[in-house]
Amino acid sequence: MSQVIAKLLEDHRRMTVLLDMLEREISHYLAGFALNHFLIETILDYLTNFPRKCHHPVENLILRRMTIRSPAHAPYLREIIAEHERLKYLLDIFITTFEQEKSGQVIRPYRLAKDIRSYMEYLRWHMEREESLFFPAAEKILFQSDWDIIETRMNDKGDPIFGREADRQYRALHKVLVDWGEK
Repeated sequence: MSQVIAKLLEDHRRMTVLLDMLEREISHYLAGFALNHFLIETILDYLTNFPRKCHHPVENLILRRMTIRSPAHAPYLREIIAEHERLKYLLDIFITTFEQEKSGQVIRPYRLAKDIRSYMEYLRWHMEREESLFFPAAEKILFQSDWDIIETRMNDKGDPIFGREADRQYRALHKVLVDWGEK
């Protein structure tokens, strides 16, 4: 397995941990407990910024290299990009409903739970699809020279999107979230 795919799988694992924390928080909320706004806001920051800054740009590089190597895969690759757009749309709905609840607007708990779970279910489905279809196809189609190019871009410290600093920041945030969520 390429180091790039291993990193993307690790990203998915970390996002799954956050989704599990969100599910636990929503279950408590539906049981009548107060919503932990700080926890939700911190998770939202991660789910909004980490994919945009660190994860999807790597996937997009892979998609571009795959399209060069196998133009027949282009329609499928466009589906992945469309799924990323759908994720952003569902996350925006989740954020809007959460912000309304946080500001004191009367929001039915089940509406907030529905909006959060719609996003979570779609993200889980999307990650499973990438892991079962996209990543194996990339490993089949791409040459070592393609992976070398992608890894070089990921490791380019001067690149604001692929620089390691952004990734380190979100790894640290993830650790804080997990440690705090387990207490």
